[in-house]
Amino acid sequence: MSETLDHARLTEKQEQTIVNFLSANPDFFDRHPELLNALELSHSNGEAVSLIERQVKSLRQEVDDYKKRLEELVEIAHDNEKLNQRMHRLTLTLIDTVDFDETLNALQDKLHEDFEAEAVELHLFTHNEVEGEANEDLDGYRSFLDDGVPCCGVLEIEQLKYLFGPQAEDINSTALIPIRSEGVLGVLAIGSTDKERFCSDMGTEYLSRMGEVISRTLEVVLEPGF
Repeated sequence: MSETLDHARLTEKQEQTIVNFLSANPDFFDRHPELLNALELSHSNGEAVSLIERQVKSLRQEVDDYKKRLEELVEIAHDNEKLNQRMHRLTLTLIDTVDFDETLNALQDKLHEDFEAEAVELHLFTHNEVEGEANEDLDGYRSFLDDGVPCCGVLEIEQLKYLFGPQAEDINSTALIPIRSEGVLGVLAIGSTDKERFCSDMGTEYLSRMGEVISRTLEVVLEPGF
C-alpha cells in the first residue's frame, strides 16, 4: 500500500485542490515547519534542494536583477543629464551668434566637440529652390522635410556623397535633422564612422530639440529670401 502511494501521480484536479488549499492557508508551513526541510525540488543542475534553499536562491536572483536594472536606470539618467548640459551649451552658443558664418562655425565646433560628431554638414535650400517645381536635390528630401521628424540609420552611398562629399566613404551611420522655420528650409546631417552610433530605432527627441534651436537661430541670422 505504501509503495502504491509513493508512486501514485496526482490528478490535475487533486493538484489544483492542493494549490487552492495552500493559497487559502499561507500560514500552513508556519504550522508545519518540518515539512519545509523535507520537501525537495529539482534544480537545473539535476541536484535536489530544499524548498527554503530554492526560495532563498530565487530571492537572491530577483534582488540581483533589480540591482542591475537600477544601475542601468542610473546610467541612463546620468547620460541624459550630460546630454541636457550639451544642449544647453549649444543653445547659449547659438544665441550669441550674429551672422550666418558665425552660426555655422559655432554649430560645427559644438557638434564636433560636445557631441563627438565626426561629420557635420548643413544643406539649406534657397527660396527659389523651394518654389521651383524641378529640383532633384530638394525632391530627395521633400517628404522628409514635410514630416519634420529626424531620422537615423544607414544611407545609400549616393545620398552620403550628396550630404558629406569627400567624407561619404567613411560614414557608416547618419542622423538627419530637418531645419524648418520662417523662410528657412534645409537638412542638418550628422555622420559617424560607427555603424551603431545612429540606429534606425533610436529615440529622436533631442535631435528634434536641436533642430528647433538651429532653425530659429538661422531664421534670425539669414537674409530674408536668401
